Amino acid sequence: MTLPIYIIKKFLISLVICAVISYSFFYIFSLIGNLGEKLPFRSILYLSALNSFQIFTYIPSHLFILSFCLFIINLKSKNELIIIKEYIELKNLFLIIFPILTVFIFVEIIKNDFSENIEILKSNLIEPQQKNTTKIFISTSENKKKFIIYSQNDNESIVDQYLNIEIQDNTISRGEMSANLKLSNNNLISNESTIYENNDFRYENIKKKLIRNFKDYWSENPETIIIDKVNGFNSNYNIIKQIIFFSLFYICISMLFLSKKLVNRNIIISKIILVVISIFLYFLLIPKINLNNFGYIFQMISIIIFILFFFKIKQDE
Repeated sequence: MTLPIYIIKKFLISLVICAVISYSFFYIFSLIGNLGEKLPFRSILYLSALNSFQIFTYIPSHLFILSFCLFIINLKSKNELIIIKEYIELKNLFLIIFPILTVFIFVEIIKNDFSENIEILKSNLIEPQQKNTTKIFISTSENKKKFIIYSQNDNESIVDQYLNIEIQDNTISRGEMSANLKLSNNNLISNESTIYENNDFRYENIKKKLIRNFKDYWSENPETIIIDKVNGFNSNYNIIKQIIFFSLFYICISMLFLSKKLVNRNIIISKIILVVISIFLYFLLIPKINLNNFGYIFQMISIIIFILFFFKIKQDE
């Protein structure tokens, strides 16, 4: 067995062990928390399993860190880390684990979609006979926000009430409400509506089309709250920013665990662990901070900090 294959095999074994232990830990606590639910025991088991998977989607990076810790501990216990560092340079080690890094980065990018899908499965399990009685569609553009709210009081009808609110500069600029709705040729039609505009209300007894192909529009958006995707430029920027941010995080963590310092038996492991935990907490907290107009600047600063940290580790190496 060649050395690169041996390294991959050892890391995958560590990954599987940590995944099983973490899942079991999450499952037990989720099961204890769900025992109070008025559901069949089989449904409680299924719900606990979904909750456990959902926790993985929230913080997949914890699994990477735990796996790397176990991987390094196993290598150090048999003095294998010294041999690996002696024969394989750091850049070549990165090439070996690059596929694993790529998988984790990809999971970080799509983890919100995973979490939303699991949330839908949980909702269907808890309330299988109930449809969403309210759906909120949110769209944004520059300093404008648009909220379209559909209310459904009768399961036999698709929508009983339509409310459209437009907000500009944190002030309601226009609103429209209609409770006289019907479907015609698969289109949602309003027969009468009340409109708020220019600080005044007016009543319109006019038949007008609100949404084309409404049944398709309704079924393609099963969530309670649907947020429109941002424009192409912002979407591309966010994807690129995420790839850079996630890549720097996983590379920095990997470099710490594969650094020459860990080869030294006199090194205090707790210091390395403390640095890893600090980076991990920084990685979790930064995306949660929203500074509105200064968001782009703050995101760039966070990426620059990771880049500086990367070069600091590289210099020590």
